[in-house]
Amino acid sequence: MKKILVGAAILAAVIVAAPAGAQQASSSSITYGISGGLVLPTGDIGNTNGAGFNIQGHAGFRPASMPFGLRGDLGLWTTPGKTITPISGGSSTSYPGVTWFTANANAVLNFESQKDATFVPYVIGGAGIYNGSEGIGTKFGLNAGGGVTFKLSGFDAFAEARFHNIFTDGNASRLIPVSFGVNFRP
Repeated sequence: MKKILVGAAILAAVIVAAPAGAQQASSSSITYGISGGLVLPTGDIGNTNGAGFNIQGHAGFRPASMPFGLRGDLGLWTTPGKTITPISGGSSTSYPGVTWFTANANAVLNFESQKDATFVPYVIGGAGIYNGSEGIGTKFGLNAGGGVTFKLSGFDAFAEARFHNIFTDGNASRLIPVSFGVNFRP
């Protein structure tokens, strides 16, 4: 839990410092935003938990002359538990839902064909810490995925999907958040 609080403090510092940094580094792009959508559990956790939702906050930095950037995410995900009844009859087994608090640091590669392109595909990947309820605790994980940004006047809309592999005890927990959001450029 301490790691999540440290991650939250670092992301908050980036968000607070972003407007000052944007004034000093006009050749760079600093963004912050929010997103939300579905969380689809796969593998073993998909057998015991159903599709849930996610909400996340983002802060990013990208030098104007580079296709690479950095983005930090803080998120809250939920996956409801399932009740499973054996096909052959017998008693049902109920599994609890899981709430996840996430903090990720990511690298982003934009495929911007021209400086003022409106439609910009990207790939994203990184590492983070994940705190799961129901005795899961705080674990390390990796993520990778892609999305598309639509540059609008003063803000960007985006849609993305990522695969998160969380190194939980036993088998890894694997979740795929599909998110839609907005990023603001101060």
